[in-house]
Amino acid sequence: MHASQTVDLAGHLPSDLTTRADLWPAGPQRSGAFVTHYGLAAFSSHSEYLSPTELIVCDSEHRLHLSVWLRDGVNVDSDGRKFRIKGRDTVAGYLPGMPWKTNFDGYAHHVGLLLRPEVLCTLGGAQGEMFYEHLCRKGSLHVSPGHVDVLRAANELDAVLLCTDSSPLLREAKSLELLARLIAAGAGDDQLGLTRLERSRLRDAREMLLADLAQAPTTDQLARACGLNTFKLKQGFKRLFGLSIYALYQQERMQVACDLIVSGKMTVTEAGDHVGYSNMSHFSIAFKKVHGALPSELRRRTLQYLA
Repeated sequence: MHASQTVDLAGHLPSDLTTRADLWPAGPQRSGAFVTHYGLAAFSSHSEYLSPTELIVCDSEHRLHLSVWLRDGVNVDSDGRKFRIKGRDTVAGYLPGMPWKTNFDGYAHHVGLLLRPEVLCTLGGAQGEMFYEHLCRKGSLHVSPGHVDVLRAANELDAVLLCTDSSPLLREAKSLELLARLIAAGAGDDQLGLTRLERSRLRDAREMLLADLAQAPTTDQLARACGLNTFKLKQGFKRLFGLSIYALYQQERMQVACDLIVSGKMTVTEAGDHVGYSNMSHFSIAFKKVHGALPSELRRRTLQYLA
């Protein structure tokens, strides 16, 4: 493991730092960023860590850090509290001047926003103020499963930031949309009609559901394993994650398949088999419903973009 070093994010975006091995020892990476004149900064970072890497991070600019992890994740130790941030998780933190320890290993792909509290409250109005107060009450970092609207907005911002031809207007619009989705999801967290124990059990159920993308457990199996009745499980999934159990499972299958195909790690047939499809025609139809294109078309577009 690389020796720990301290990195101050002040004046930088994570996507800037990953291009400087002297500051941030990431391996191969792709990144993009955008900063508005009023202080909202957005970034996308696809980084690969060739060996376990530990970094101590702080931000002397006292900004809020809001991020969506689209793939894999990171271990974080903040003020003695340990977090495992996984793919499809959202993270909100306000740690003014406080260092936090991170451990990276493998591939890390996240999209995020940085802004001062006063900018958040100006842009978000009363809901922004509620979000900020909610975050301060929780203290440290707040990690939660990404709502479907948040994940969609994060993926769209990611694509725009990585496209060198995208307009500043579109980049700003997508940055603001992700901020609005994060505020709506975070500020409403206490108004879901779910107890803390129910939210914890639903997250356990989600993890069990996605553990094997080739064969899903039944609703009854999930309900028994997490200690909720089937009605509460189905209702809770819609409230907490914004999707039904099957829709969330299907979305995850198609996202994993897309990552494998676009990255070149698997062929279309291999990716389909990996997520449980023996019939490639059925796989292609399911894939197009989620991504708007056949898997072979998406792979071809990626190769053209990289050429």
